[in-house]
Amino acid sequence: MLLSLVLHTYSMRYVLPAAVMMGTAPTYVLAWGAWRLLSALLPARFYRELDDRFYTIYQSMVLFFFERYTGVQVLNDAA
Repeated sequence: MLLSLVLHTYSMRYVLPAAVMMGTAPTYVLAWGAWRLLSALLPARFYRELDDRFYTIYQSMVLFFFERYTGVQVLNDAA
């Protein structure tokens, strides 16, 4: 009984990362949408700067979380 519970828990190990990512994505989408509306009257370069920043922050959070969860290090080979 205990072994089957452990095996079932191990098979569900990908549920936590999926739940965390699904929980944070709406926050970023809401912040991006608010910035999109607020920046409508500003020059386009202001929108692009913060849009790039939002994307960078979200992707670095995703990368950090999955590197820590899986123990795999992702290397960026771009120089």
